[in-house]
Amino acid sequence: MPKKYARFLPTADSFNLEDFPFYWISQVNAQYVQNIDNVLKKYGLDNSRRRILIALHVKPHASVSELSDMVISKMSTTTKIVYRLKDEGYIDTYSCKEDGRITRVYLTEKGQEMITKINDLTSVILEQSFDGLTP
Repeated sequence: MPKKYARFLPTADSFNLEDFPFYWISQVNAQYVQNIDNVLKKYGLDNSRRRILIALHVKPHASVSELSDMVISKMSTTTKIVYRLKDEGYIDTYSCKEDGRITRVYLTEKGQEMITKINDLTSVILEQSFDGLTP
């Protein structure tokens, strides 16, 4: 590893957690998820379900496997979330015509309406996520 990165190694004598890039990445992510979860409670959603809805908005009719890759989640976890969202009426599924083993997923009208609400909240949440953090 180049010397310029040596100070970021936890084994370095000069290591400082607050200088560690992944510390800040995890801090920003944790704050973002906490803010998202707090806002989504009033809609009866959480961040995991929001991520699937957003992924479907970006890639309509994605397969469950594609969604799993997009949200970086285990296939079994993604499948559970998909069927929960289906039970809640936000999405629906169908078997792929070309390969019946593949389940495709799409947003329902209720899901599209939730995407609009989520998008309306995004700028506020993004701003809140950086409150209290120093550059």
